[in-house]
Amino acid sequence: MKQSDMKVIGITGGIGSGKSTVLGMLKDRYGAGIIVSDELGHLSMKKGTDTYLRIVKEFGEDILDGSGSIDRGRLSKILLSSEEKLKIQNSIVHPFVIALIREKIENFRKEGKSIAAVESAILFEAGCDSLCDEVWFVTADAEVRIRRLISDRGYTYDKAKAFICRQKSDEFFLERCSKVIYNNGDIENLSKQLEKCIED
Repeated sequence: MKQSDMKVIGITGGIGSGKSTVLGMLKDRYGAGIIVSDELGHLSMKKGTDTYLRIVKEFGEDILDGSGSIDRGRLSKILLSSEEKLKIQNSIVHPFVIALIREKIENFRKEGKSIAAVESAILFEAGCDSLCDEVWFVTADAEVRIRRLISDRGYTYDKAKAFICRQKSDEFFLERCSKVIYNNGDIENLSKQLEKCIED
């Protein structure tokens, strides 16, 4: 296979939709290279990096824990309370994440992978969709998503519902994504949908 033949697929959708399950199947069954943008976002807060210094300068030393690392809980409280602060944070973190995604995509291409999957709940907002050949929307019924958040993350029903309500609507994703995967928990059905998406 020529290096340029690799397809880059964006995987997006709301919290609890099961994007990780889809990623796992793409990796295990199709040998896809996996990129999780949240994990890269955490690297931007690594002590001593340029992005760490900019975040601390912007939000103050109150966001640091006893060891001088960024306390993500404290920072997220600030970001949840102010749209303006969130924009500032995103302007620091998103370019860093996009640069790392580009690098990882190139590495997968050199390795001869046929697929690279980039997962992000805010794929469009962060501009990551520009790096993808196509974007798939992973979704599930609201009650299924709430159940997953309660069992997997220990959320209360109200907290899970509030998180889902804060995120973009299904319509937002349906207008922008080329393929839709319904992931209500039936692995056999999910497998068939993935196969169809890969072949199309």
